[in-house]
Amino acid sequence: MKPLILAATCLALAACGSNEAEAPAEADVQTQPTPMASTAPTATSSTAAGTYEMKLTDGTTVRQQLNTDGSYAYSDLDGNQTEGGRWREQGRQLCLDPQGADPETCYTGGQPDADGSFAMTDAQGNQIGTVRKTANVGGNEATPTS
Repeated sequence: MKPLILAATCLALAACGSNEAEAPAEADVQTQPTPMASTAPTATSSTAAGTYEMKLTDGTTVRQQLNTDGSYAYSDLDGNQTEGGRWREQGRQLCLDPQGADPETCYTGGQPDADGSFAMTDAQGNQIGTVRKTANVGGNEATPTS
C-alpha cells in the first residue's frame, strides 16, 4: 500500500502545476520553485499545497493532503489516514519521505488535461496513475482555468 501512496503523492505534485499550467504549460513548468538547498524535507509555501485525488493504475483511489508546513497525509475515501510523512519539491519533482523506515521517493507529473488531471511517473518512468487537485490550502476548491 505504501508504494501506491507514494505514487499518489507524485501525482499531487503534477496537479499543483496543473491549475496554473492550463494555458502556457511550458512556461508555468519553468516557473516552479527551485529545489530546496537542504536535502531534508522542510516547510514550503508552494502552490503544490492542497488536497488531491489520485487514481492509481491498480484502480485504487486515494486522497492526498499536502500541507504548507511540509507534512503530508494519505487517506482512503472514507477519510481513514493510511500514511503520513514529510514532502518537498525538488525541481519538477515531488519527493515524499514517509514516517518509518521507508526511504524518500520522488515523482514527476505530466502535462495537465483540460480537467486538471495529469499522469504521475516514478523515478524509473513508470506511470503510477493520474492525479487531480481538488482543493487549495484552506479548502477552497481547485478549478482548472479554460
